[in-house]
Amino acid sequence: MPEVFVAGETLVDFVPDGGETLRDVDGYAHRPGGAPANVAVGLARLGSPPAFWTRLGDDAFGAFLAETLAAEGIPRTHVERVEGKTTLAVVSPPDSAGPRFGFYGSRDATFGFDPDAVPTDVLTGRGPPPWVHLGGVALTHPDGRAATRGLLSAATAAGCPVSFDVNYRSDMVRDGDAEAVSTAVREAVAASDVVLYSDEDVAAAGLSTSEGTGLARDLLELGPHTAVVTLGSDGALAVSSDAAPWGAATVRHGGFAVETVDATGAGDAFAAGALSRLAGTSGETSGGGDGNDLGEALAFGNATAALSVRSVGGMGSIPSRDEVAAFLAERE
Repeated sequence: MPEVFVAGETLVDFVPDGGETLRDVDGYAHRPGGAPANVAVGLARLGSPPAFWTRLGDDAFGAFLAETLAAEGIPRTHVERVEGKTTLAVVSPPDSAGPRFGFYGSRDATFGFDPDAVPTDVLTGRGPPPWVHLGGVALTHPDGRAATRGLLSAATAAGCPVSFDVNYRSDMVRDGDAEAVSTAVREAVAASDVVLYSDEDVAAAGLSTSEGTGLARDLLELGPHTAVVTLGSDGALAVSSDAAPWGAATVRHGGFAVETVDATGAGDAFAAGALSRLAGTSGETSGGGDGNDLGEALAFGNATAALSVRSVGGMGSIPSRDEVAAFLAERE
């Protein structure tokens, strides 16, 4: 049994080389990406390769991504190759206005998960049930919504802890689908134990109009026992209820001051780092009951994110477990 099972998209990030706007960019470097894929690879680098259910197109970019995942130690078992073009995410220059990502290519190939092919077998078997982690972008596709609902239902039945990254992308929502997507996001939050988000995610999805700890408590009212918000250079905040293994707590970690080269995928690096602690895959056992585990998870996640922004590219810049440990030791 894997310790963590991740499900969601893998795509190609086109990272700009200079320029203040997209019109000014002279060229792009293609990098492997996709929030769930970044988390899966991050967990592998931090010591525990997860099982990963994802879909790759049958084009050259799909082959590139398949080779990348294999090289990172991700098992091929649930990495599907399907007909269609791989989705491309064009990253805007850091200071340009508008959405950070623009998506191109086949939505069906990347996000059209088959609801009848949910790999429920990975959730049951010997040993404790795995932690299940999902991303929200797949909910913008009708089949992705149905498959996510099926996976969440199976995870609940198997007793799997579930974390959900809201990651709401309004530019991926088709005309007329906004209500269906928002409803699916709300259902996923309600079915999860831990929800990760940014303030922008929650506002765009229409989940709450509160801020800070008030927003986190609003999300806890929907069902999770822990809400974790990423705050960029200001670190992260987490609020948990009595139902959490680490007990009721409100914890904030201010992050680490580093020189930022590229922030693409920093939130995913944080998620991988935090989940590696909460799920026990970094060599620690969660469940202290006094909030310490939650605080340590934020610190580990922020350290992972801080190291990731010091070089270009989301997935490729995620550090190893030893690098994070050394970074934290230096700052102690």
